Order: sequence, then structure tokens, then C-alpha cells
Amino acid sequence: MRGLSFEQRKWLLRAQEIGFIGPKPVESVYEHALGFAECIDELLRTGQLPSSFIAADLGSGAGVPGLLLAEWFPDSSFLLIDSMRKRYLFLEDMTSYLGLGSRVQVFPGRSEECAHLPEFRLGFDLVTARGFALPSATAENASGLLSDKGILLVSEPPNTSSRRWSVEGLDRFGFSPPTFVRFKFSYCWMVKDHSERGKFPRGTGIPEKFPLF
Repeated sequence: MRGLSFEQRKWLLRAQEIGFIGPKPVESVYEHALGFAECIDELLRTGQLPSSFIAADLGSGAGVPGLLLAEWFPDSSFLLIDSMRKRYLFLEDMTSYLGLGSRVQVFPGRSEECAHLPEFRLGFDLVTARGFALPSATAENASGLLSDKGILLVSEPPNTSSRRWSVEGLDRFGFSPPTFVRFKFSYCWMVKDHSERGKFPRGTGIPEKFPLF
């Protein structure tokens, strides 16, 4: 059962109060995260993810979807990545409040930095991203975190074209062409099924300032 619990509602309302999520009802934020969970259900069902998967959430912000997914998939573990002090301190507090400290870690820094640390590089089965960056920067940052056959799972803005994900650009980062799905919201995932052509990601801020597609 994936209903919105009292604790989850309290956390999301607090995140809204301090400006980490927008003014829309928190139920909508929850439903958006639920779409990520439905994608993961499909990836588990088809054997593309292990049941005890290790995941990283890029630009985790308020912890959506990372903290919700950690609650919904109790055999998983998550690394929540955010570079803003106010946000990563909030993430640490909410991880403790929700009792997830044994399976959830917060990385207080940039994903470009995280992806080059030996303890994290190429170490994740799944990377999630909700409103993180442009497609090229998202894929580039994820490529340094994902293991062989790892999966990048991204929420898609409404009314956007699949053309924003360049097949040639994704190939450069080691990804297969994306798979697009829609529940109440739109998502896509791509598998890292070959070696990237280069050492990615590039330095801090460069993937966003100088995208490769």
C-alpha cells in the first residue's frame, strides 16, 4: 500500500513551507513520485533491476522522489545528492524523522564530485532525477554513477518531445535509446549498456554550461 502517510504529509508540508517544493497540493507531489515507483515496479518485474537495488537521487532537494522510494522499496538503499546546505541539512533531518538512516545517506555536494569518488563511482543500479537539469547534463552526471546495466530514470516535463533525448548523445555517455512511459505523469528510462566515450562527468558545472547534446 502506497498511501500518503501522516509522517510523509508532515514532511512534504514542511518542505513546501520552506520553499523546497511548489505551492501545488502535496498529493500531486506524492502522485508524481508514485509514477517513479510504478516505473521501478516494471523494471523489477522484467528483471532489469535487482530487488535490493542501490540508487542515487540527483538534486534531491526535498527528497522527492528519493525518500518516498526508499520507504516504498524496503530492500533498497539510496544516496540523496544535493549541494545546497539548507537542503542537505533538511534531507538529513527528514531521513532521521522517517527512520531511514540505515538505508539512506545524504551526500552534501555536487553530483559531478560524487561521481568521481571511489566509493560511489560506477556503483549504482539506479539513478533517479526529477527536474534536475537538461537531458545532456542529467545523462552525463548519471553516467559516472551507474554500474554496467544500471538505469537512469527521469521524469519528463508535460508536452515535451522525445527528440530532446539525442540517441547519439546518449550513446556517448554509454546509454541505450530511452524508453518512454506514461502513468498520470510522463517518465523515461535508459540503460547504461556500454562504456562511455570519455571520462564523465566533466568538472563542476560544465555539463550544464556546455551540454554535449
